[in-house]
Amino acid sequence: MFILDILPMWAVFLVTLALVLIAAEIGYRTGIWLQRRDASTGKTPITGAMVGGLLGLMAFLLAFSIGIVINQHNSRREMVVTEANAVGTAYLRVGFLDDPDRTTARDLLREYVEIRLAAADDPTMFETMVARSEEIHGVLWSIMEDNVRLGDDSDILALVVESINEVIDVHALRLEVAQLRLPRLLGIVLYAAVILSFLLVGVANSADGKRDPIAIFLFALAFSVVLMVLIDLDRPQEGLLNVSQTAMSDLLRTMK
Repeated sequence: MFILDILPMWAVFLVTLALVLIAAEIGYRTGIWLQRRDASTGKTPITGAMVGGLLGLMAFLLAFSIGIVINQHNSRREMVVTEANAVGTAYLRVGFLDDPDRTTARDLLREYVEIRLAAADDPTMFETMVARSEEIHGVLWSIMEDNVRLGDDSDILALVVESINEVIDVHALRLEVAQLRLPRLLGIVLYAAVILSFLLVGVANSADGKRDPIAIFLFALAFSVVLMVLIDLDRPQEGLLNVSQTAMSDLLRTMK
């Protein structure tokens, strides 16, 4: 959810918890005001069925949203393995080249993996990583072109060219997957539904004029935690649920 990206995870949690608790308090005070306005019945016009229906809708939106971000998270994780396989294959195949092309290509592929891992640890390096990765693509492809111009049109060189081309293609795919996020409109609707639900819960809680602050707090805490899981999954390299880079780390170890 792009709107919340300006805040760190802990701040998003506190803001969310505060919003739902404030909504519940406003709802409670509104319910008391409605009862005083219609003193003949002493009841609020908000029924339990209305609150239950809205809570059910909120639960559906949460489940739907979490399903989306889990699929996106799995796609990112699969692309790490795919890229590690592509780079590893290219690293092996460039060994068929003659020096200095072989050494240059392998050094570039090693650097390629290193900057990908560095960007995974530090999201602020993302733009730098993309720029340097594309520079490496250009140098590697120039090496392939030079070998072809020298008259090397063997099947082995064709395999090397294919592997370099695969690295470039996977880079584009991984960038696309990395930028997958929960649709902004869905995030806004979800937050609005949560706040409105707690507003109605507060109104319903005022039916007998006695609030239950502990129950409301625990209820708000539970929903805030679920929302934080959703937001955590929506942020690829922040929080606790990060995309594992084990495949790339293992590849770098074999390269060294």
